Amino acid sequence: MTMKKYYAIILLLLAFSCREKYVPPVVAPAGGYLVVEGNINSGNAPTTIVLSRTNSLTETTKIYEEDAKVLIEGNDNSSYTLPQTLSGYYTLDNLILDNNKTYRLHITTKEGKEYISSFVQVKQTPPIDSISWIKETEGVRMYINAHDATGNTRYYLWNYDETWEYHSAYISLLTYNDKNPNKPTIRYIDSVTLGPIEEIMVCWNSRSSTSLLLGSTAKLTEDKVFLPINFIANASKEMSVLYSINVKQFALSKDAYEYLEKMRKNTEGTGSIFDPQPSSLRGNISCVNNPDEIVIGYVNASSVVDKRKFIAAHELGDWGYRTGCEEFTVENKPDSVKKAYDMLLYPTDIASSLGPNIISFHVTRSKACFDCTTSGTNIKPTFWP
Repeated sequence: MTMKKYYAIILLLLAFSCREKYVPPVVAPAGGYLVVEGNINSGNAPTTIVLSRTNSLTETTKIYEEDAKVLIEGNDNSSYTLPQTLSGYYTLDNLILDNNKTYRLHITTKEGKEYISSFVQVKQTPPIDSISWIKETEGVRMYINAHDATGNTRYYLWNYDETWEYHSAYISLLTYNDKNPNKPTIRYIDSVTLGPIEEIMVCWNSRSSTSLLLGSTAKLTEDKVFLPINFIANASKEMSVLYSINVKQFALSKDAYEYLEKMRKNTEGTGSIFDPQPSSLRGNISCVNNPDEIVIGYVNASSVVDKRKFIAAHELGDWGYRTGCEEFTVENKPDSVKKAYDMLLYPTDIASSLGPNIISFHVTRSKACFDCTTSGTNIKPTFWP
């Protein structure tokens, strides 16, 4: 090794050994900063405002602001109360607002601290033209398509809810006989009673978007958007049977868009010291008692539109989903049954029988292979076909 290479390695080691943990310069107060999430929705969609407090970087539990008084106030002295429906969630249905008036949020915490937002105009959100999808090499990518013929929107926000149907790998027809403490036999569940069988074979699961999905046509000649909003990887359970995505669209003011875009870059950045810090994320909400206090959030007011899209597995060709479940055959003899029970093998259905007598039966290692409720619900959504 040359002396030049030797010194290069030493310098490299020194560079790594001198790194120190970065501590953000912004120090939050003991109670954390107030975080205000939600949109003032005008129309049939409920308005939900979520209040919480910032936490330390090492804590993952969300701290909700409970028992606050939350009002939407108009510049015409109108007022609407949002009752608390869940911890930190304040909701009001069917809030019909006047587009010629301006509105703000007024929050009073249980400690008596007051927060108000700036008055904002209610924006009209154009309809969603379509939700489309493309089967790519790695999976399915979904797109949102919308436009405003008047050219008055320009700034958009979307969020979505996903729901998918999935099936367990095996049907559950058998169970160990509880009457004998040694579990030496199995009992056949009457196959005519199909209800209980279906209840744990067909399930649904759901989740909501967590990323800030923003779009702007401010630099375009036409107010049209066609943007990707979601991606499902090949062989995922989500599209193994039937998948649904319900997209909500909001019109934003220019200031709201710029605030959310800054927040998006901050939350999705690399976490370096060059990323925007919380102090630069001041929105249009302030503390009446202490104007210097940082409040995180931006209040926007608009109507809301939504559109749902279903994607069936048969539309995707060979999707490649595999459950990873295996079945084994066990003889219906006391020693064999007890051994299967002791090995925590679950009986599923009959392998062979002679008249009413079960000669052998199938077992599997995981309850999830025959009981879909281990990872979802067997209650069918009201909107499901």
